[in-house]
Amino acid sequence: MKRKVIKIDEEKCTGCGLCVPGCAEEAIKIIDGKAKLVSDVFCDGLGACIGECPEGALTLEERDADPFDEKKVQ
Repeated sequence: MKRKVIKIDEEKCTGCGLCVPGCAEEAIKIIDGKAKLVSDVFCDGLGACIGECPEGALTLEERDADPFDEKKVQ
């Protein structure tokens, strides 16, 4: 299914972690010094985290992804 999911540009990401609390679904974690999308099912595709990144490393892209699963988030 096509839907919007967060995309993280690892070249722009400095690993500051400001995006992590910006994602209420906890879809983003800092792993090996960079922000990573933990799982498509955790990303609601609303992009609340985008404005938190001072480097502009976060964008939304429409692509094939598993559906958002609110039950798995909780």
